[in-house]
Amino acid sequence: MDKRSQLFLPIVLLNIAAIFAGGYFYIDQLAETAPHLLVFVPDCPLYVLLALFIILGIIRNEIFSFIVSIGMVKYGLWTVFIFLFHWDVYSQPLFFWTSVIFILGHIGMALEGLALLPKKPARLALALALAWFLLNDISDYYWGTVPSLPPGGLETVRILTIASSIALPLLLFAFAAQIRKCVAVAWLRRVLGIK
Repeated sequence: MDKRSQLFLPIVLLNIAAIFAGGYFYIDQLAETAPHLLVFVPDCPLYVLLALFIILGIIRNEIFSFIVSIGMVKYGLWTVFIFLFHWDVYSQPLFFWTSVIFILGHIGMALEGLALLPKKPARLALALALAWFLLNDISDYYWGTVPSLPPGGLETVRILTIASSIALPLLLFAFAAQIRKCVAVAWLRRVLGIK
């Protein structure tokens, strides 16, 4: 077995496990959310699920790949930021090792998102990504679909989240070719069989 075939299945299985773990995290919030806002609730598990469609070759569309790539990077990094921003809560003995696992998993999610990035995204993909992620932020911070967070700092989180919804699509659009050549990203692309 080559390196790709040895790592491909474990990564797919980790993604599937992440979808179920993430879905479990959001189950109560989903039950309380209006049906028309449900798509804005389970950010991480939703984008990991969509990434599987790309990884497994079910969907081959550069616009879809660009939007999913941004979602993976944005929500992976957002979750890491939240854990570190509220480290006083998440570093408590009861949560410490779970927090470490979640941080590492979400760093992996962001890296996987970079691996899904198309070489030269279309301008339409950029426009759709900007509109979609800003709409998601409006839903989270103005319509109440943001996940439950420890108290304090919500305004800072909101500002940084909205800034990331503008900056990430622009940066990933402008530097897609260079990002794909980074050693870790190129390696993961090979492992996942993404051209």
